[in-house]
Amino acid sequence: MNTRLIVLWILLLIGMILHFNYHVSEIFYGIDVVRPGANGKMPISTLTIKTIYYHLPILYILALLYFNGKVFRGIAFGVGLIYTVSHGMHLFKEITHTPLETPEITQINLLVIVLLVSLLMNFESWKWFRSEN
Repeated sequence: MNTRLIVLWILLLIGMILHFNYHVSEIFYGIDVVRPGANGKMPISTLTIKTIYYHLPILYILALLYFNGKVFRGIAFGVGLIYTVSHGMHLFKEITHTPLETPEITQINLLVIVLLVSLLMNFESWKWFRSEN
């Protein structure tokens, strides 16, 4: 069991949940958060995103509790890299698509933190993968 990786995955999961929460919290300030063309049914793409960013990390955390083999360590490192690239791309998109007059500073700050946590997770995964025990 790698406690640091478990904690980092939990922090990533919290960050991803907060990211969505920040969007939804705009409702309290009268901002319309309904997507254009929404028909009341959740699209399959939303289910896919929720599965990838909310459900799978829970399974990764469970796996970290019970698996320790070299192959699993390599898979854990590879999965972490995919998440880091995704977080980096999302941060870049948020920065480049935000109008300069009204930047989403809270989102950008959160996404920077999530990316840093993800990079730390990659570093810890790499150390774990390379270790002998």
